[in-house]
Amino acid sequence: MKHLLRLAKPGVATWICVGLLAGCATTRIESQWKDPNFVGGLNKGGQVLVLCLARDDTLRRVCEDQWATQLGMQEMSAVRSYLIPGFPPDGAANPDQIKAAAQASGAGMVVSMQLARSDFAVVNPGPQVGFGVGSGGGGYRGGGFSFGGLGISFPVGGATATQTMSASTTLVDVAGGAVIWSGNASADNDSDGNAQVSALTKVTIEALKKAGLL
Repeated sequence: MKHLLRLAKPGVATWICVGLLAGCATTRIESQWKDPNFVGGLNKGGQVLVLCLARDDTLRRVCEDQWATQLGMQEMSAVRSYLIPGFPPDGAANPDQIKAAAQASGAGMVVSMQLARSDFAVVNPGPQVGFGVGSGGGGYRGGGFSFGGLGISFPVGGATATQTMSASTTLVDVAGGAVIWSGNASADNDSDGNAQVSALTKVTIEALKKAGLL
């Protein structure tokens, strides 16, 4: 009797699952709105107050740093709220505090992004190993069960859990005090929060550009 160690081949259900995940594995804008009466946008060389809200301060800082980097590529300057003395440490400022911070920094616009992780995690199994048996008998063979020459595979560690992340963003005109654009975006399943924040920032800025606000 010959035992062959091989990588387990994914079944039809596995490929369907992979296909479904691939179809969702794109950071994208889910919905957006623009004030049809607003004329203008963010001017090159202008100042923008950036305010991010997240469950932890690390993601908030990463988010505001990402906005500073991306706006810098558009020849604009970002004022990060976490660097403003006296600003609420969690970023949860009221409208008067935000307006005062924007005016003090010379920002004509305020970008506010709220980050949220999904409440459930997607578990990605590690690689699998199966044992093929040449005979038609059944039984336990080398860590797997075989029936009629068909081996059953087992996962061999390395399972990871990932979560999606979403962002809700508003763009406020400081002079008028009104929201001129808002949008919702979602990121891939990923265990790297920094990468998700970066992707959400980029896709939101692209949406602002397409809306004629950058």
